[in-house]
Amino acid sequence: MSQSDAFETARQKFFWHRAISLPDGRLVEIALLLREADWRPLDAHWWREKQASIIGADVDGNFLLRHCDGSVRYWDHKAQANLVVSASVRDFALQMREHDRSNLSFKRTPDGAA
Repeated sequence: MSQSDAFETARQKFFWHRAISLPDGRLVEIALLLREADWRPLDAHWWREKQASIIGADVDGNFLLRHCDGSVRYWDHKAQANLVVSASVRDFALQMREHDRSNLSFKRTPDGAA
């Protein structure tokens, strides 16, 4: 299965409840994945790395990026850092799993926001 086929299959199969586990153990609930035809080079003031394209986003507004080296990275806006999630888009697609939202709990911050 090619990289494109693996990604498209995962994009369609896990349309609504998609998640991946980051190397640091965090579970990321994916809100959207873009079709490969819609990937465009990222041009943002906060991105200082080599060329990358946004391929998706999580429910907190952080981005999944395809880096020019072929890896998929997780951009954490709050930390202003990226983390390599997988060595390739194909590997990323194979890591994706259906996420059971029935056991999610919302944690409140000290100011009371969800």
